[in-house]
Amino acid sequence: MATSATETAKQENGSRVFFESVIEKGKEPTDKDMLKVYDGYNLELKETYRKQTAALKKYLGSNKGYEYSRDSGVMPFIEGIAKSNCGVSVKDRWNPMDIVLVKKSMKRVVEGTIKELTNIDGISKEANLSLLNAYMKEALEDKILVGVSLKAISKTKKTANAELANMGGDKTARVEIDLVPNSIKCTLTLGKKKEFLFDTGELGFDMKTESGGTIHGQSRNFQYSKARNVIQTDLTPKGKDGGAKLGKVSSVALDKFLPDVGLNRPPSATKHPHIPAVGKWTEADIKYWVDLYDKLKGSNMIDFGEVAVYEGGSKIGSDFRSIMDNAIMYETAERDRSSGGRFSSKLIALEWANCWAEVAKKGKMKDWCRVLYYGAKKEFGSSNGPFLKIY
Repeated sequence: MATSATETAKQENGSRVFFESVIEKGKEPTDKDMLKVYDGYNLELKETYRKQTAALKKYLGSNKGYEYSRDSGVMPFIEGIAKSNCGVSVKDRWNPMDIVLVKKSMKRVVEGTIKELTNIDGISKEANLSLLNAYMKEALEDKILVGVSLKAISKTKKTANAELANMGGDKTARVEIDLVPNSIKCTLTLGKKKEFLFDTGELGFDMKTESGGTIHGQSRNFQYSKARNVIQTDLTPKGKDGGAKLGKVSSVALDKFLPDVGLNRPPSATKHPHIPAVGKWTEADIKYWVDLYDKLKGSNMIDFGEVAVYEGGSKIGSDFRSIMDNAIMYETAERDRSSGGRFSSKLIALEWANCWAEVAKKGKMKDWCRVLYYGAKKEFGSSNGPFLKIY
């Protein structure tokens, strides 16, 4: 799958062109036409596009006559309205649609209705968003305006699924989900796999669904080359449900839940009061992390792996303070370009480990797991926009 914003745009535009050709013309686009849109087009992607298109076509039935939009047309129009009139700051937190279909015969009516609904005098931006979502739900049900979110499809899956999201009622029936016991890992081994680096920079965990599926989660900095960066939680189904990546958990979903149980979302490494700029560490900063580790170690809920420091294949430290001292030295000396990024990511992972431990104390584990699950799916409240997910 795509690994950068540029690649994602090319790949999604490939889906857009494939959709339009099959649904409107009844035939697949030529390889030459696809390569003009996406220079990375290959046989594997062709199979993915075929599966996506079949799922979309099944949902649309005999409907056709659409305009297919991503970078121009109705999709940026809706995004612009959502941001300017409805208080949306990040489009994907509201609605993760990647491509939008609109009936050509209804395009003017759709755009005019959206403008009118979100420009009523005396109405708040929150109310505008509710009106926009309500209209988009109606238009999606009528197959006039179809926002499509594209998820990864495993090579082993013969077909893709299409599922409506954020439609309300039975269409968004809740999934029961819980933590897999003893699955939370925050490995603190430094320098064993590769000198000057933590073996991982993440907090990892597994959740189980009522149907027997397993979902792996990881909270980490997704760009280790930055010494201080935002930490995100990403969910990916495993085993029989593998391939349909859920995505990153919305901070809005987290902020709705955590204060209700007396917690706050851990700050990014750039804003944490005890993660200073490289080379600016104080004894008070170090003490904060040592105390947090000691607290979590006593909970017996987090697997820290081997708490040790290695250099040249030999163990040179076997306590958390040694890990802190050496990690600080490594990032200050820039012993590896990702030393700082992995180090700060691991520290924020400890804060997330503390969230898990506190949630468990309060008996809210199933609620917390549901928040993560639906936060990743962008299906966690009436403020989320409706879409058709193909996965």
